[in-house]
Amino acid sequence: DLEKTIKGLDESMKDEDKKRKQRPIPPPPTPPAQPDHIEPEGKIPVEKPPTKPVEKKEPVGASSRCEWRESSPSKTTFEIRQLYESLPFNDEDGGVWKQGFDIEYKPTQWSSNDKLKVILMPHSHCDPGWLHTFEGYFNQATKQIIDTVITILDTNKKYKFIWAEMSFLSLWWDSASLDQRRLLKKVVHNKQLEIVTGGWVMNDEANTHYYAMLDQLIEGHQFIENTLGNITVQSGWANDPFGYSPTMAYLLHGTGMQYMAIQRVHYHIKKALAKEKRLEFVWQQTWDRDASTRIFTHVLPFYSYDVPHTCGPDPKVCCQFDFKRAARSTVNCPWGIDPVQITDENVRERAETLLDQYRKKSQLYKTNVVFVQLGDDFRYTTMDEAKNQFENYDRLFTYMNKQSDWNVDAQFGTLSDYFEKLLQQT
Repeated sequence: DLEKTIKGLDESMKDEDKKRKQRPIPPPPTPPAQPDHIEPEGKIPVEKPPTKPVEKKEPVGASSRCEWRESSPSKTTFEIRQLYESLPFNDEDGGVWKQGFDIEYKPTQWSSNDKLKVILMPHSHCDPGWLHTFEGYFNQATKQIIDTVITILDTNKKYKFIWAEMSFLSLWWDSASLDQRRLLKKVVHNKQLEIVTGGWVMNDEANTHYYAMLDQLIEGHQFIENTLGNITVQSGWANDPFGYSPTMAYLLHGTGMQYMAIQRVHYHIKKALAKEKRLEFVWQQTWDRDASTRIFTHVLPFYSYDVPHTCGPDPKVCCQFDFKRAARSTVNCPWGIDPVQITDENVRERAETLLDQYRKKSQLYKTNVVFVQLGDDFRYTTMDEAKNQFENYDRLFTYMNKQSDWNVDAQFGTLSDYFEKLLQQT
């Protein structure tokens, strides 16, 4: 799809050049009529001004290219520029933005015929260069992450994961054994591991030229096609770019993607959208008058994409369900209550506590499908960590789903699993 987009652009430019060359050459201007008399030598004759005004001609195709300027504005629910202009953007820190806030709900709003559906998406955000070099990150963490993920996915078909950075996957592929390559293909083709966005990196958007955005997408998608075969990338995942550009939304739509999820949006914007349950919307270009560039977009509602800020509005509670931070871990919960292993003795209390957060988070959206992320930067480096996360959540979900009066259906899922479940509701 990327190559078709570029090819179509090139062909349209060639057609424009061809039309320009085929335009008839205007005849030479008619020489001025000879004067009736000859001026004396040394006297310059004065030309009369033209009697007709000079006709101004627009460049070929100019009117068609700028039709949107004169056409009626596109009908949208809201325009983000106007929303920005209406908000204070005072520089407040802390408070509910970081420490959470309470959300009320009615337990009776769910029923056996209309359950709360929870999609938990395990992920690991891997920067191709930040505090360390690209190769440094690969050797220290990313190689082990990919090894761990494909191994844990192969143990249970219910387990799911997403991967975004093709640069790391390409480096891993070059050093992987034949069995590892086969296993990667297996979990990709059976939809346990979803390739999201498929770019070479998770590119910046605020100051980046569209050519660079497109070039890294092409690089990543060519790697996917040459390595994994006929894989269709359906969804865009951008949890860490510092700001989002409509250009990226336009390019993702041009590749054939149907959905995208974003995170780093100013909290005043998130708050305004959450109040109106508009954290999910169809993103349309300002100049688009026929809705031909729309892409469905999900905005993560809270402070970050780590576990404390993704299960619900209270990070002190959500952190207790990041099982990497369990006893003997080098990472702890800053709120003072660390996770504990899920057992038969505590599973009911733990499941009720987690479900309460899921229900509260769902109040910020219009449907009964709630999207939860399970990961952070460079997570799942060891099998112990992966087992802690997957096995504890498996126990929680099994217990939740068996409680008929709780009216919940919780499962592991990919990004596209969430959007497909959402479409079933709408």
